[in-house]
Amino acid sequence: MFALRKVSTPLLLGMAAYAAAAHAEPDKGDVAAGTVLQGTAPPGVIVSPGEPDEIVVTADRYGEAKVAAESEFDEAEIASHGADDIQDLLAELTPFIGNGDEELVILINGKPAGFDRSVLSYPTEALQRLAVLKPEAAAQYGEPAGKRVVNLVLKKHFSMLNADAGIDFATAGGQYGGTLAATRTAISGDTRWNAQARLGADSAFRKTARDIPPRDGVFDSVGFISGLEGGEIDPALSLAAGEPVSVAAIPAGALSVPPSLGDFAATANTVHAVDPNRFETLQSSRRNASLSIGVTRPLGDFSASLNFNASRSSSDGLRGLPMASLVIPVGSPWSPFADDILLTRPFAGERALRTANDASSLRASLTINGNIGSWQTNLGMTYSRNWSSNLLENGIDIARVQQLIDAGDPRFNPYGPWDDGLLLAARRRTQGENLGARFNVRKTIIDLPAGPLVWNVTVNTSRNRSTSRNGDSSGDYADAVSVARQQTNGQMSLSLPISRRDETGQGWLGDLSLDLNASAQTMTNSRPQERFGGNVNWSPWPVVQLRGSIDYAEAAPSFDQLDAPIVTTVNRIFDYTRQEVAEPVWITGGNPDLRRGSRQSLSLAATVRPLDGQMLTLNLAYRQSVAKGGVAGFPELTPAIEAAFPERVTRDADGRLVAIDARPINIARDTDAELSSGLTLRLGQGRRGGGGKPAAEPLQFSLSVNHRWRLKSELLTRSGVPAIDQLSGGGQSRHTLTLQASAGKRGIGATLNGHWSSPGHLVGGGANGDDAFRFKPPIVLNVSAFVEPDHLFAGSKGKSLLSDVKISVDIQNIFNGYRRVTLGDGRVPAGYSRDEIDPLGRTMRLTVRKRF
Repeated sequence: MFALRKVSTPLLLGMAAYAAAAHAEPDKGDVAAGTVLQGTAPPGVIVSPGEPDEIVVTADRYGEAKVAAESEFDEAEIASHGADDIQDLLAELTPFIGNGDEELVILINGKPAGFDRSVLSYPTEALQRLAVLKPEAAAQYGEPAGKRVVNLVLKKHFSMLNADAGIDFATAGGQYGGTLAATRTAISGDTRWNAQARLGADSAFRKTARDIPPRDGVFDSVGFISGLEGGEIDPALSLAAGEPVSVAAIPAGALSVPPSLGDFAATANTVHAVDPNRFETLQSSRRNASLSIGVTRPLGDFSASLNFNASRSSSDGLRGLPMASLVIPVGSPWSPFADDILLTRPFAGERALRTANDASSLRASLTINGNIGSWQTNLGMTYSRNWSSNLLENGIDIARVQQLIDAGDPRFNPYGPWDDGLLLAARRRTQGENLGARFNVRKTIIDLPAGPLVWNVTVNTSRNRSTSRNGDSSGDYADAVSVARQQTNGQMSLSLPISRRDETGQGWLGDLSLDLNASAQTMTNSRPQERFGGNVNWSPWPVVQLRGSIDYAEAAPSFDQLDAPIVTTVNRIFDYTRQEVAEPVWITGGNPDLRRGSRQSLSLAATVRPLDGQMLTLNLAYRQSVAKGGVAGFPELTPAIEAAFPERVTRDADGRLVAIDARPINIARDTDAELSSGLTLRLGQGRRGGGGKPAAEPLQFSLSVNHRWRLKSELLTRSGVPAIDQLSGGGQSRHTLTLQASAGKRGIGATLNGHWSSPGHLVGGGANGDDAFRFKPPIVLNVSAFVEPDHLFAGSKGKSLLSDVKISVDIQNIFNGYRRVTLGDGRVPAGYSRDEIDPLGRTMRLTVRKRF
């Protein structure tokens, strides 16, 4: 809302005309008092008389939300960040929004976006402004308390076609990738549409690209024979070769017919050793493609948004060269020797073990906003289908091959090509579908002296079905296993204003409001869960905002936590027990055995803006939560975690890690408490020149510094075992400091962000359980910059190759830092060299965007 006051009587007609202009052209922002226009007031604009020589004109600001904004970013400030689309912009503004890891609630022109996420791919040039609403806004839009709400106000008229191409690479070499994208966006009043196609690919990152010790073992690309005890194979072979023979490569002729003594004499003492790092990847190659289309248009008194998304992604990695050591007994049709021999060979030349993942998805959604009488309503419906397949080859089925050799079947050639059925492999195919709906209604029950009493009701329902089939290396699949679950939840909230300052800023209590919420949820095979909480928002003075909230929730596992597709990959981790690097099979996906739990949380926060406005903001917050029986992701495998979940860890006879089941787990109790503080500084926004007109391309500067102090973090994995103090001997950092500084204007700008964590230590590692690992995280600094030549050389005439072009560069980990690890005596443990901890290191990305 904006209002104009104290205008002389002769201007009454002009002020009504002013209101009409303000209603028709709100993109221009607030107009200075005293502006004279001719016309009459349109509907929705209030022209009310005050004193004899005074008139008050009030009109809704275009795209304004029902809850006041805590801070705003105008076009100039948005442009100074150089983000290509709204999603990137929101990521860059995270320190100023304060959402942390929480998903944002999105409004578009003051209306809930619902399932419509196509707006996130709009170019930032489509934004007139971005408003971060006050913390109490979430409850008024039917969302859980604590979520931040962002209102994206789009321009009334906008059209843009742009294409961008980007390349990224590790500065040390070994890995590179790229993206191509084309986006078309058009806005005409309340009608808008957007389409985007995107392609991306990343190369495989092989071990040979870094100085990483190879794994133990013998690796040969052809194969060879040797004596069982490692000495001379056969005196007859040595006689034929004219020298003692301890090894002999597999002759080429042996691939099809039984070899003779002379064939092996020709390859005596010859091997074809290879570097095993050639056949292993630290990062799989990846490919992805996506298409999204979104359309929004009025339907009578309502607005409807229809969205369609399709995506496909795949990855392929190498797990090493599979080798087999087999005994060929004397008398075998494939052995010309007088004694048993040992055959050491790869599965098929230089064919490496593979890991592959493929996923596709289709999603459609419909969102309808509008008023039914005095009820503000939002209805969203979504349907999605997904398909995934997974392959993990583990090695050669040596037991089966040895059986075939011992059987003496002349049709099985131990030297020749082998069928893929002799590989140990796991395959899995999964198909899933989800149907969901969300209905939200909001109504002002009564207008109290302090503001409207708002009642909000939200109902969500969804049905999820997944079907999976397990297969083997031969491609045979078992019968399908299907799981279907349905979930329904309802939430009711009440926003009660208690006190409000008057127009002069006076008020005994200041601004004081209370939000109360309660919800219930049911899921298939689970009893109902309840949730309730309350929030108090108090601003005793205009520059101070105090908030407090308490929340209790009974929580059941989500669809994904229960039934997500099982994915098997290979992860490179450090085995604290053996003090060595391991590459176990890493199993992720849903865990149908998860149980429900509960969580209690308390938060207190204070915000101070001492300089009146958005220039300087100081934040201080305390948060505490206690989860009992809740669901958590599988934590880092420390000795304490392995002792608590021994069934999740598989080791071979020598104690080496083979597999880790890293699916979600239930935790008996998880207690966390932290104190966070922050400072944000914004200079340049709203700067105006002479006559109240905006200054030409003002320089924008912003700074954000945030500190997180973890006061307590205790994990009780199971009843009857000691709690794990993750901050004292659990390996985690107690303090975290983040910084972001940006400077720029339309056409050029740069951003620097950094991250630092305090040292930590882990006790209980090592074979004797008495070694302490000390972790020293690096100071990680990243920098990004952009330039638009058109704006820098505005005086140049005519079109050129650089017209409507933006060039961006992003460098991650400028100083190539990595987490340093030492033992208690200062030694660096095996597996913690520079290339083993962070082999990728510093990366750089260059993007060119062209507007047509």
